[in-house]
Amino acid sequence: MDIDTFEFELIDLHSCNTWKQKFIDLRQRIEEIEINRLQANVVKNADTEIHKVRNSLPNSFNTLKKVAQSILSIFSSTYVCESLFSIMNLIKAKHRNTLIDETSAACVLLKTTNYTPDIKMLSSKNNNSNHINK
Repeated sequence: MDIDTFEFELIDLHSCNTWKQKFIDLRQRIEEIEINRLQANVVKNADTEIHKVRNSLPNSFNTLKKVAQSILSIFSSTYVCESLFSIMNLIKAKHRNTLIDETSAACVLLKTTNYTPDIKMLSSKNNNSNHINK
C-alpha cells in the first residue's frame, strides 16, 4: 500500500460533503438497526448497510476500501479465534488431557460444525439393517 495514495484518498474523502453525509447517514442507520435488534423488533443485519456504502465508493478510493476491509475483518477474525480457544479449553479439560492431537482436532471439528444430523433417519436406517442381517 502506498502511504501517499492513502493520504490523498483520505483528504479527498474528508473534503467531500456528499461522502461525509453518506457516512453520517450510515452511522444513524446502523444505530437504528442495533436498537431495533436489541428490542427484538426487527432482525436486520447492519453488515449489508456497511457493504452498500463501501461498494458505492468510486474506484478512486481503492486504497481506502482495502484499509476499511482489513479493519472490519479484524473483529470477526478475533472473535472466531477466541471462540476456538474457548472450545479447545473445554475439550482439553483437566480430566481429558491425554487426548492425542488427531482426537482433539476431531472434537474441535465436531464442536464447531454447523451440521445437524437427522437422528431419526439415521436410527431408522440402522434398525432396518439390523433386521436384514438377522
